[in-house]
Amino acid sequence: MKFSSKDLINVGIFTVLYVVVIVVVGQLSAILPITQVIAPLYLPVFAGIPFMLFLTRVTHFGMVTLMGLIVGLIILATGQSYWVLLIAATLGVLGDVVMNLGHYKRWPNLVLGYVLFSLMMVGTVVPLYFMRDAFIAKISARHDAAWVQQLVDWTPPWMFVLVILMIAVGAVAGAYLGRAMLRKHFERAGIA
Repeated sequence: MKFSSKDLINVGIFTVLYVVVIVVVGQLSAILPITQVIAPLYLPVFAGIPFMLFLTRVTHFGMVTLMGLIVGLIILATGQSYWVLLIAATLGVLGDVVMNLGHYKRWPNLVLGYVLFSLMMVGTVVPLYFMRDAFIAKISARHDAAWVQQLVDWTPPWMFVLVILMIAVGAVAGAYLGRAMLRKHFERAGIA
């Protein structure tokens, strides 16, 4: 797995774009507890645009993996749980493998790869569902009791499965939105 300087520049630029979209759109989730609960659905939709454009520049295995690791490290640096990095590393590789099987040209592989890549977002909610008391104590320092109670009420344990489904649905929608907005780039890259 050799990276040219062009590969590294593309990974860097598109990682920044991806993270900026996640951060800017993710700020919506801080407004109300309900927007935080449904964030797994809308974040991958918007993040699909820069990610799909990135895929038109991917030339070999490892570029998606590297992007996943960097995104995981950035999210970890914002104070999220170590789960984010572990899940990002694993799913970045799996997404890369799936896309590589389609030679980064077959649309079904790209969509499934993006779904796997996007599932790294589940790492941000692992503490909410599996380390609940510590997570609630942490957010109680930043939000009032009513806000925290609404979040607790809207996130029963079974909701974790729904979070995974929301991410997958959002990622599929984001992939199609990205392709629709970037059709000329996909045609030039020979992606079918």
